[in-house]
Amino acid sequence: MSVYEEDLILLQQLKAGTPEAFTAFYEKYRRYLMIVAASILEDEMEAQDLVQDFFVDFWERQLYMRIDPGQSKSEDVVIKGYVHKVVYNRCMDRLTARKAKQKRIAHMPVQDEACAPEIRMEIAEWQQQLSWSLKTAIAQIPPLSARVFELSYIQRKSRIEVAMEMGVSPNTVKNQLLRAMKILRHHLKKG
Repeated sequence: MSVYEEDLILLQQLKAGTPEAFTAFYEKYRRYLMIVAASILEDEMEAQDLVQDFFVDFWERQLYMRIDPGQSKSEDVVIKGYVHKVVYNRCMDRLTARKAKQKRIAHMPVQDEACAPEIRMEIAEWQQQLSWSLKTAIAQIPPLSARVFELSYIQRKSRIEVAMEMGVSPNTVKNQLLRAMKILRHHLKKG
């Protein structure tokens, strides 16, 4: 069976909403898309986040419904051409945002490296207080949300990896992360 025929079958299964098709799609294209994103962004962690977000959007927003095999210029790139274009465009958007951020940072006043010892002490106290506040806030998160938060932000695992490890859907991971972040924001604002 050719790659084109495999992709047509995979696309039909995706459009039928088969979760196994998404798993096959993820396994087939994850590495390729990581290489594309990492080569453009030149930052592996940022590329991983971008590709993860793409896979979550691809499934949740049913982006596969936009793929039309009749529109493909080459039989070899039914799905590959579409996903490459989407990830490439998202990378370009990130680069544009990164440049804008660097420009804003460049115009910020520079802190004096040789600041007074009492100011350094204040900064150290503030950092210690912030660390304590963050630990206290994390303790307020329900266990499932806390576990998802830990895997995502502390262990730096992607949403798909967290979902697979915990045996839940990527949407559940996303919802639990949102819940955890909401609780953290609320608790840190009070403190």
